[in-house]
Amino acid sequence: SATLQQHGYRVQVFDFEQNPKDILRAAKVSKPILIGFSLIFQFYVDRFGSLIRYLRRHGVTCHFTMGGHFPSLSYEHNFQLIPEIDSIVRFEGETTLLELVDSLSTGRSWCDLKGIAYKSGDSVVANPLRPLVPNLDDLPYPERNNIRPTMMLGRRAMPIIASRGCIRTCSFCSIHVFYRVAPGKVVRTRKPARVADEMRMLFDEQGITIFLFQDDDFPLYGPVWQRWANEFVDELYRHDLPGRVIWKINCRADAVDPVLMARMRDAGLYVVYMGLESGSEDGLATLHKQITVEQNLKAVQMLKSLDLHFEYGFMLFDPSSTFESVRANLDFLRKIVGDGTAPGSFCRMVPYDGTPIKDELVRTGRFRGDICNPDYE
Repeated sequence: SATLQQHGYRVQVFDFEQNPKDILRAAKVSKPILIGFSLIFQFYVDRFGSLIRYLRRHGVTCHFTMGGHFPSLSYEHNFQLIPEIDSIVRFEGETTLLELVDSLSTGRSWCDLKGIAYKSGDSVVANPLRPLVPNLDDLPYPERNNIRPTMMLGRRAMPIIASRGCIRTCSFCSIHVFYRVAPGKVVRTRKPARVADEMRMLFDEQGITIFLFQDDDFPLYGPVWQRWANEFVDELYRHDLPGRVIWKINCRADAVDPVLMARMRDAGLYVVYMGLESGSEDGLATLHKQITVEQNLKAVQMLKSLDLHFEYGFMLFDPSSTFESVRANLDFLRKIVGDGTAPGSFCRMVPYDGTPIKDELVRTGRFRGDICNPDYE
């Protein structure tokens, strides 16, 4: 949206869960060049399909495109499920979407654009992929005029990112696959000053005092990223934000460094989310976490000692589960939250499309269910 606006286009953003009549009414009034649908989680594909069919049924004839993790990785299946769309913008979409709108608005052919997949008769054509954006600082700040700040702790909260991509290769995660299929550097970080500038702008203009970093893996691991994180803290002080704002990050347990975390806490860090995933060595191996139970436990204790709140992802059940591993997982949960510092929460591993573990379940005949309800034995 922000990239399109930067190049002179008028853009309206809607939540796909809004009343379809409201979306239809806006489409009828604005007569758009294109309507784009952002599908991240595959569980929503049927609901997106229902909305798209509703718009088509009621006379909306403009170009429909779709982007996100599932359409990018499973574009042929996406066209089967929602044949009413005209194209799919694969992987990072800023430049591809701009070129698509430029082509549509000037009457030029769009079928040869990089990063596009489309139907041609009974087949699907996938054009060469567009490289990932090499420099995130070239992109404008996200368009937020249509985003209402979330209220948390009596404060106004807003999502933000400092980086894109993930160097890890967890078997259950489609994110690292998303950033490895397209050519280019897998992980890219913004300049710390640009991130702090954006935070200060949102603080001044919208009164945002809680920032929820949505990075798949906040830049902390290893000397290069630790240097980035320290520079980021320096920039927060330079922008006079510590004491005025607080922030949350996502990271892995093996990135929890006590000295750096203490410095970040003093600059406003208040919650650390970690994907612990399993308290069983076999479970961690199945999920290809490349971490140990002991490292997970050590990270939790470290955060507690620093008086930092923590949240965590945890898969009590995965394809390798046995009664023994379930007991080990319950024992692990008692160790980390038995003192009441956080809720005991868990889920089962879900086999997303495009992930190595889903492919293995299909190969061994253990996959069950469908796109919206993937399951396994």
